[in-house]
Amino acid sequence: MKILWLCRWFGNYRIPVYAALNELSGGNFYMAYSRDAVSPLVHSQMQEALGANAIALEKEKHIVIGKPDSNFANSYIDIPYQKGLLKAISSVDPDVIISDGFFQWTFAAVLKSRRRKVCVFYERTAFVERNAPRWRTYYRKLVGRFVDAFLINGSLTRQYLDSMGFASRPKAEGCMVADCEGLSRAVTACTDADKSALRARLGIEPGGLVYLFVGQLVERKGIKELLEAWEKHSVRYPADTIIVAGQGVLEQQLKEAHGHNPSVKFVGQVSYDCIHEYLAIADVSVMPTLEDNWSLVVPEAMACGKPVATTPYNGCHVELIDEGVNGHVFDPLQQESTLRMLDAFHHHDLEAMGRRSAEIVARYTPRTAAESIYKLCQEITRKQ
Repeated sequence: MKILWLCRWFGNYRIPVYAALNELSGGNFYMAYSRDAVSPLVHSQMQEALGANAIALEKEKHIVIGKPDSNFANSYIDIPYQKGLLKAISSVDPDVIISDGFFQWTFAAVLKSRRRKVCVFYERTAFVERNAPRWRTYYRKLVGRFVDAFLINGSLTRQYLDSMGFASRPKAEGCMVADCEGLSRAVTACTDADKSALRARLGIEPGGLVYLFVGQLVERKGIKELLEAWEKHSVRYPADTIIVAGQGVLEQQLKEAHGHNPSVKFVGQVSYDCIHEYLAIADVSVMPTLEDNWSLVVPEAMACGKPVATTPYNGCHVELIDEGVNGHVFDPLQQESTLRMLDAFHHHDLEAMGRRSAEIVARYTPRTAAESIYKLCQEITRKQ
């Protein structure tokens, strides 16, 4: 069985899944992506992982309608055109084509679906799609007629697809995973001296809890609401610290509003290769998102043995948060909810919570994701 995955853009967190799929398929897994869209680091890592099976396409063009500067779903339309995409599919001649979402390159998978099976890797939830225009839903239902199976994250995505009429299509869950093993090893390798040096550089005094936010500094991530609540929290717990790792359009505004508070540490964008250093000194990871399919910073922190907090607007909260056991679900739009969450971690056994986090996320590894995907591909190719 030969598998070709079409994905114009992806981060390096996905590469371990692709490598595992290549191993499971006996070298018959191929990846086509946009050389223009991915970073140089991701491109080099893909070439190293898959060799000639990594097909980097160039000179992509776009038609953009709407406001691409908005960070929320359905605020604009981006229609890409990739020269050589159809030719790449014909050249590989796969038994199964996997594509990401209903837009992007899925049109190519549909055009080449004759005698081939089509899987769509889909992440959205009903909440994320709450503002989807009617025509977009109709379009998804139309394209879905040519889709044999779906690769999804969890139960909320399954519910949304079922509501669009795809309840009978096979689905494999747990397909969005982080490089948990790599991060966990990196955090474990951090020495006490390394952690003390970073704490000293950031001016973090012992005695309080260290909360960590990693993400874009944009409206969608809820960082504005989190820091507004933090101002009150820091009065009650002056020894606590929050590290804000990331950049974005709100950066200057947030620094002006909270830079005076010595307990708020803005560290800018942190390379993925260095984020483990901040996870190593954090007591709690907080993702206050107002809209996310499956925010990867949550399982990443869990793999490193950290208690976590996220929102009901994050698609992963159902599977990953065991309320009060490994973390908390809170509503950043209600400040009292945020304050209760921040306070609650002062009354928990954080080490026990972290152990539970690691146990939960152990079900979501690149290997388990690849095995679920490969099994589903085998299942649909057996059907005529």
